[in-house]
Amino acid sequence: MSQYYPIFIDLNALPVLVVGGGNVALRKVQTLLHHGSLVRVISPRLVPELRELIDGKACFWVEKEYSSDDIQDARLVFSCTEIEEVNAQVSQDAKAHYRLVNVVDDPEKCSFIVPSIMEEGDLKIAVSTGGSSPIVARQVRAELEDLYGHEMAEYLTLLKSWRKRAKSDLPPEKRSIFWNRATDGEVRTLIKAQRLTEAKGVLEKCFLSLSD
Repeated sequence: MSQYYPIFIDLNALPVLVVGGGNVALRKVQTLLHHGSLVRVISPRLVPELRELIDGKACFWVEKEYSSDDIQDARLVFSCTEIEEVNAQVSQDAKAHYRLVNVVDDPEKCSFIVPSIMEEGDLKIAVSTGGSSPIVARQVRAELEDLYGHEMAEYLTLLKSWRKRAKSDLPPEKRSIFWNRATDGEVRTLIKAQRLTEAKGVLEKCFLSLSD
């Protein structure tokens, strides 16, 4: 049994520390900023692409070598250096302060690992092999991307738009019928075929038949 417990975290405005200034750090910072984190980067140097992300608002750079005092208020910590001693120190310091830490490509120093993630709108599927093989996790993610295509974003947006109306206007037993009809495959198929108006019509027709 894996020791990892899968969760999804709201990173909006969460203070995150990234130690390192290379391409691995760049990818971490890009993802963190995409999810709304407040990122502080500790490194004496940055690759040019990472330097461009520093704005003094959501992304800050402290131009120095890492020291234990740098943990500060970070709730998540990423160590992305190629220096074993630095990675070990970051891991030790983070755990001593009860902060979650990820050391890239070194699961033994991590208190959490980052899964391979596919996203289509509100659909997010995280794939992990427990650190055994990140390559296999990426392969599985690619297979999921083929299975759940671009239509999923539009599909979930449409379903979300009906949630409040169905909840307020339909009794529980009819609500269940509505959602079974909404998710039986036809609506998604129509959206995949770029027939959104017809997909909306299926839901409207079903709703009207139940609200009579």
